[in-house]
Amino acid sequence: MFGRSPLAASCACLLLLCNGAAANTEIINFVSDLQRSVDLPRVVVGNWTALNSSHNERRWAVQPAPFGTPLHEICKTDVESTSTSPLTCPHELWVTLNLDDTNWKDYRAFTLRLSWAASTPADFLIELYSPEAVSTLLASQQQRQITLPEGDPSFPSPITRTKYARIRVVDAGVPTPQIQSDRPNLPLSDQIVEPVHFILILEQLYWGVLPASQLPTVCFLFPVLLAAAMAVPRLIAYLDPFVSQAREDLSNMAFLEKEQ
Repeated sequence: MFGRSPLAASCACLLLLCNGAAANTEIINFVSDLQRSVDLPRVVVGNWTALNSSHNERRWAVQPAPFGTPLHEICKTDVESTSTSPLTCPHELWVTLNLDDTNWKDYRAFTLRLSWAASTPADFLIELYSPEAVSTLLASQQQRQITLPEGDPSFPSPITRTKYARIRVVDAGVPTPQIQSDRPNLPLSDQIVEPVHFILILEQLYWGVLPASQLPTVCFLFPVLLAAAMAVPRLIAYLDPFVSQAREDLSNMAFLEKEQ
C-alpha cells in the first residue's frame, strides 16, 4: 500500500497546498551579451520607462489592437507615429532594460516576465532589441521624421548590455454585439475594448534557470521536503501494523459472511 517513494509522497502533499493560477504569463529568458552602444535620440528613448535592479517591476495598461489583428502586424506602419514622438503606437509599449546596473554586473542570464489577469482575453508579443536594432528600426520606419546620429569612426564605439523590450498586445476575445437604441446595428469592430492591465518584471537568473524571486521559495521548500522525506518512512512504519490489522479484519468478516 505504501510502496510509493517517500519523496514523491511529500511532493504530492505540497502540491495540494498550491493555489490555482489566476493570471496568464509570457516569459522570455535571454543572455545579456556585450554589444555596440548607439546614441539613440532622446526624443525616442527618453520617454521609455527603464527597469533596473532597484526598480525591476512596473504596472501598465495598454489599449489592445482590434480582435483578429496578427501580432506581428501590430504598429508596423508609421501611420500612428508622429514627428514629435516616433515609434509611438497605442497598442505597444517600449521599455528600456538597464542591464548595465552595477548590482547586475555579475549576472548574464535574465528573465522578463509579463503577467495579466486570466479574465482578460489578450495576446502579448515580447521582442528584445539591441541599440543597433532600434537604430535600424528608426532608420527604416522613421527616416523622414528623424535623423539618427552617426558615430565618429576614429573612435571605438562604447559597449553596453542595455536592451529594449517591445511589447505588443491584441484583443483575443470575441466581442459580444450590443444593441443600442440609437445604433441598433453596431459593427463588432466598433465595440469598446478596455485597456489591458499587466505587470512586467525583470530579474536575474541564478545558475541560468532560477529567477531571483523564486530563490526564497526554493530555500523554503528544500528543508521542508528533506524533513518530509525523513518523516514519511517513520509514519509509514507506524501506520503499517494498523493497516495490516484492518485488512485482516476485513478478510475475516468477508469469510464469515460467505459461510452464513
